[in-house]
Amino acid sequence: MKVLVLAKEYETEKLLDDLSGIDGEVVFIHGENALDVQVGPAEADVILCGASGVGSSGSILAWRCHHHAYLIPCWFACDRETLSRACLWPHLAIDRFDSQCGEKSFSQWLLDVAQWQHNRLLLGDGGDVGQRSALELATALSLRKATGLLSVFDDSGAEGEFLVKDGDLLSASFKALSDEQAFYELLCATGGRYVWSEKPLSKGGEPRPLSVLIAQGLKVISEANFLYHFASNPEQHLMTTDSQSALDDSAIENYSEQKKLYGLIEKGVSLSRVLGASSLSKPSTMAILAKWFSLEDISVVAGQLPVIEEMSLMPSVIDESSLVCEKLCEPECRVLIVDDSSLICNVLRKIFEEDPRMSVAGIAHDGLEAIRMVGEQKPDVVTMDLQMPRMDGLTALKHILIRDPRPVVVLSALTEATSRLTYESFKYGAVDVMQKPPNAANQSGGSNNDFCDRVVLASRIQLDAVRYIRRNNKSEAGRRNVFPEATGDGTEKVVVLICGAGGAPSLIKLLFAIPSLNSLPLCVLGVDMPWQVSEALITNLKQDTALPLERVAGAGPLSPGRFHVVSNEIRYRLLEENKGLKLEKFRGDSASEGIFDLLLSSAAKTLNSRLVAVALSGPGEDGLEGMRLVKQAGGQVFALSPGACLKPELPRKLIDLGYATEIMNIGKLSDLFDTRTNGL
Repeated sequence: MKVLVLAKEYETEKLLDDLSGIDGEVVFIHGENALDVQVGPAEADVILCGASGVGSSGSILAWRCHHHAYLIPCWFACDRETLSRACLWPHLAIDRFDSQCGEKSFSQWLLDVAQWQHNRLLLGDGGDVGQRSALELATALSLRKATGLLSVFDDSGAEGEFLVKDGDLLSASFKALSDEQAFYELLCATGGRYVWSEKPLSKGGEPRPLSVLIAQGLKVISEANFLYHFASNPEQHLMTTDSQSALDDSAIENYSEQKKLYGLIEKGVSLSRVLGASSLSKPSTMAILAKWFSLEDISVVAGQLPVIEEMSLMPSVIDESSLVCEKLCEPECRVLIVDDSSLICNVLRKIFEEDPRMSVAGIAHDGLEAIRMVGEQKPDVVTMDLQMPRMDGLTALKHILIRDPRPVVVLSALTEATSRLTYESFKYGAVDVMQKPPNAANQSGGSNNDFCDRVVLASRIQLDAVRYIRRNNKSEAGRRNVFPEATGDGTEKVVVLICGAGGAPSLIKLLFAIPSLNSLPLCVLGVDMPWQVSEALITNLKQDTALPLERVAGAGPLSPGRFHVVSNEIRYRLLEENKGLKLEKFRGDSASEGIFDLLLSSAAKTLNSRLVAVALSGPGEDGLEGMRLVKQAGGQVFALSPGACLKPELPRKLIDLGYATEIMNIGKLSDLFDTRTNGL
């Protein structure tokens, strides 16, 4: 049994001294805080949390809210009330609150944990939510692929019903909430009773995997807890500020509900009043308020200072909220810095060493030295300058990907995506190209965080995704295109490719991998980049691949056998005209649909089963609803595996929700255009 100890140094010594007589099979892993402990969630069986040792980092909360670590039982050296005043805690029935952590009681708890692990997937006919928490119930329903009705009755008398089929949630209602909001509210329930009725179901809404909802709910709870950093006393009154940027975007999720909340705050009501009047779940409401506080759109009324408990589980810097779980649960990212400038190397070293996720594996000052050090140090990722003596960065990049493949991020003063060097970097295997930071002093903390985030993301890319894919030069005699040739009878397949932020490397490799066939389908390529950037990219691609890529200008008919490219500056709909197809500029005032959603939804309505939709990358949800409509209309939907994407959020959601078929790498994705694999 491995016990992770999260406590201050003085408290750790006392806790370990109190437990020194426990059987030697128990291994204690400890550090001053969780960010110092490079232990994955699978390597810790339980967590022992001191009463004050996690106050500055929020580490224990991050472990519980991580979708791979949330089932790790916790022993708190404090009482339950202290924790409830410090955070919104998604509890497990086995969690223990006791400041007296002695050998006998802790040993017995470890035995209880072993028994709990054996029985936690049992459902029974019903019981106490305190003895089998909502988090455990949802997990059991998911893993057992259960079908039936879960009824919940909380201590206030509120009732909830959750209809489940094959481990998917069909519908939910709880405390006047429905669907995801009802589920998020359930995850925060601490008391009451539940009844489980296992029976076949003949109706319900669209299925949503419980595993996905659990992960989403824990993320919302994690974001919600940042509210305690600003206003932990429910009787504090809130007020709006001159910033007023909270509702600038009417396309944000739950806009109308957020507008009502903002209207309440304009009247100067208390935090408890806002939480009680919200038509969203408690964690969702808290997350929205925390965001508004961080944007300085709202504040506490002057003279009412936040009550910060000594046991507060909030990080000291809210900008790190999305990174805490990654820092806790993922291994250290070792970076090799390659640059001939000592000044730049020192700047990069400082930036990387200030990020707890990262360390510097070494520094090389030219391409030859970089190749040697990659072989010796085996870094997780390489940052590469392009212009260096003895051997330049592009040449070194090619050698590294042949000899010892690993992700490479190119850093250069010439990082305009329109430059040939940027294009060549992507072409030969770089997973990202970024501007060199001028100096650490002039970089804001947010800029450094974004910079490090991109390097860490690059380090996780699958090796298949970074290897240069060369064109297939074999003779095409006797080959037949997988797509039917244009016949004018309205039966031809049409492909819509969407390439979100971070997808440029994947796009270049895909177009390079597509065989040069005599007859291609009609393809619409949507790219999330300004036109002047995509135009230079396309110019280089046309030169190197000979593929028929062209910018969409005006509303003329679209031609089969060509790639029609639209950028993020104009919103288009795909429509039918005179038995042909055209892209029409959307002139509506509403921005409720994203660029990709508008393109895909119109294509689904126009083409139905003739449509093939492919997602390469994307950091958000633009394209999610459109892809759902494509599938609903009978079209085919594919997404590049999240592990092969620099920005994997959209592909991951598409795959997790069952909207898209996962394609593991670019090579497999290119098979969709190859008759030998019968890709379509």
